[in-house]
Amino acid sequence: MGCLFPIQVMEEKVIPVRVAIRCRPLVPRELAEGCEPCISFVPGEPQIIVGTEKAFTFDYVFDPATEQEEVFNVTVAPLLRGIFNGYNATVLAYGQTGSGKTYTMGGTYTTTQDDNEVGVIPRVIHHLFNGISQRSETEFVLKVSYLEIYNEEIIDLLCNSKDRLVLSIREDAKEGIKVAGLTEKTVCTAEDMVRCLEMGNSSRSVGSTAMNAVSSRSHAIFTISVEQKRGAQRDSYCCGKFHLVDLAGSERQKKTKAEGDRLKEGININRGLLSLGNVISALGEDSGKKNHIPYRDSKLTRMLQDSLGGNSHTLMVACISPADANLEETANSLRYADRARKIKNKPIVNQDPQAAELLALKRQVQQLRVQLLQATGGRAPEQLSHENTEREQQLAERNADLRKNVDRLVRQTSQLSQRVVLLEMQKEKVQKSIQDVKQHEGCSVDISAFAQSLDVVANGEVELRKPFELLQNLQSKISELEDYDDLMQDINRPANESSEGSGDDSDSFSVQHAERQAELSEELLQLNQTLAMKQELARRVMLVDNTMLSFNGSYQDNLLELEQKVQNLEREKEELYAAVQAAKKDSSHAKISEQRRKRLQDLESEMGMLKKKIVEQTRLLKHKQNSDKTVSKLNDEIQVMKSQRVQLLKHIKEDSDKFRQWRAQKDREVLQLKAKERKRQFEVLKLERGYEKQAAVLRRKTEEAAAANRRLRDALQRQKEAGEKRKDQQQRGKDGMAARIKGWLTNEVEVLVSMEEARCRLNELLEDRKLLAPGFGTAAAQGGHFAAYY
Repeated sequence: MGCLFPIQVMEEKVIPVRVAIRCRPLVPRELAEGCEPCISFVPGEPQIIVGTEKAFTFDYVFDPATEQEEVFNVTVAPLLRGIFNGYNATVLAYGQTGSGKTYTMGGTYTTTQDDNEVGVIPRVIHHLFNGISQRSETEFVLKVSYLEIYNEEIIDLLCNSKDRLVLSIREDAKEGIKVAGLTEKTVCTAEDMVRCLEMGNSSRSVGSTAMNAVSSRSHAIFTISVEQKRGAQRDSYCCGKFHLVDLAGSERQKKTKAEGDRLKEGININRGLLSLGNVISALGEDSGKKNHIPYRDSKLTRMLQDSLGGNSHTLMVACISPADANLEETANSLRYADRARKIKNKPIVNQDPQAAELLALKRQVQQLRVQLLQATGGRAPEQLSHENTEREQQLAERNADLRKNVDRLVRQTSQLSQRVVLLEMQKEKVQKSIQDVKQHEGCSVDISAFAQSLDVVANGEVELRKPFELLQNLQSKISELEDYDDLMQDINRPANESSEGSGDDSDSFSVQHAERQAELSEELLQLNQTLAMKQELARRVMLVDNTMLSFNGSYQDNLLELEQKVQNLEREKEELYAAVQAAKKDSSHAKISEQRRKRLQDLESEMGMLKKKIVEQTRLLKHKQNSDKTVSKLNDEIQVMKSQRVQLLKHIKEDSDKFRQWRAQKDREVLQLKAKERKRQFEVLKLERGYEKQAAVLRRKTEEAAAANRRLRDALQRQKEAGEKRKDQQQRGKDGMAARIKGWLTNEVEVLVSMEEARCRLNELLEDRKLLAPGFGTAAAQGGHFAAYY
């Protein structure tokens, strides 16, 4: 089931078929029969264990508690995003009868169904139109078709029962596998597509068996075709198809107890699933040779030809039952799904071939333009290469300088952070000492009174020991502050920067150290900020508590006074109440009774106000207790954060020490390598000089050999000329015989001397050639050649 214009516009990418396993919970019928779960899941891993022995690993595994939305978001949503890029996609639901395939796919969806129970197909519809609404610049055309394969016959579910025709599968060069005469409805809204889905669901072939009351008796395929075009350019056109397949469940006659038509339906269903299994097995074999794929054995496999081993992103959802009564069927389903994971698809973008060719031509034109600009730039390729090399060297030097600066800045940052923390610690100590000095009793000594007491010290009227002790303590506090000041000045002095290493700046460890130091510095800064906020909050709370403590004594006295006053007022109230009761009996005291009644009311109102004050003071005391707890908690947190800061500083220091050690080690290694390089260069230079000397000697020896050869040839030539002269002289007669013999002897002697000199020289050259070069065989051959003259 291909799409229009399946043209490859980029490099083919081979991807495997994704497999998801979904296990449903035990149904009431299985619970009534006493079935137990036979499947266990590995937490955090996509692995499932059948029984206690066999374990399977898949791409996704969902336990019975998984919701429909999670299954869709994890498995199907990525395929839906690929549709907008022009890819084909297929979702295939497989499993035993009653394992939850139709529930997962949404084959029985109606608009009144609960949102949490909605399956894959309705969710695909809504997410598809949501994606279309977000792409307002793109024009979309959507078409849907819905068919079922019932008893190896293709039935159009979007066509009225009276108009249904016998449909057949055809293969088109452009559209691939297609069903001739299949109804394709163009939809514009999600509601139109949902109505098509409900119409097809109501027309599906279902039946009741012993395993499922509403068992699907056919394979259903719901197809969504998406054609999109951006603007008026032809090369922006692409299309994709989304096939949502709900397979009929595999079943056994002894469990379904099917008879008649149901038995025939089950046989046809199992035959189609067997053909599908054969296709999956053939595609999953790693034999290395091209095997025959039996797509034509059934109409189901023919329809899924592009989805299995073709142009599609494919997901198989294998639904299983956890009941131990279905252990064998569950294991078969898992083995079936495990074979499907070995299938390799080659999804490609579906575009118009003319548009793809036009795009390729545009890219070629662009490349030619770039080449033309480079050719007409007036610079040769060697010059460009040389300039690029110089540019790379400059960039490398620039990069090295920047890394050195980064290392230096990181070290400075670390040192500054340590100094800041030490300064803050010293600042806290100084502030604490200042508070102690301010609260010291020596500050409260009256200097004028003390001076007057000095005048009368002789009379013994004033005690001077205690003021002197207070002043001495105050002076010691001031000296401590001076020591702290000196220490802070020492800390503020700039630290000597460590010498920069000359190691390999391009090493990744240096970069990692710089990044780690930056992260630790950032963490230290955040910790200091949080610690400052905590300390400020604790200071404010303690300030409020001190203010409350200043009034606590007066509150306590006031509280006791109010309680005593309340008691007195209560006694007076009782007396007045008794007097009012007595006055009621005596009519002559009506006026006095009225006054006492008013007084009684005044006392009651005053007592109410006093009780309110008591309650308010009690509330303040409780607030004070809560504040104390808060201050204690803040102090504990501050101490913990201080310890964390100290540990962080230690970690930064240790990291810096490790980096310095590493840098020193690298420097030593670099120096050793440089020394080895210098030694190697010296040896190379020495070998080059020796080679030059040997070449000069060989050249000189060769020249000498050539001279000896020339002399030998000259001697032979003279011998030949002498022979010719002798022949001439013999013809002329015996005149001058003595002179001729003498000349002949002279010539012979010279020839013999020249030959002996040549032979000696040849032996010397052969000995030198043995020592200078391995090509002694050549010299020996030359020696044999020379010996031929003798």
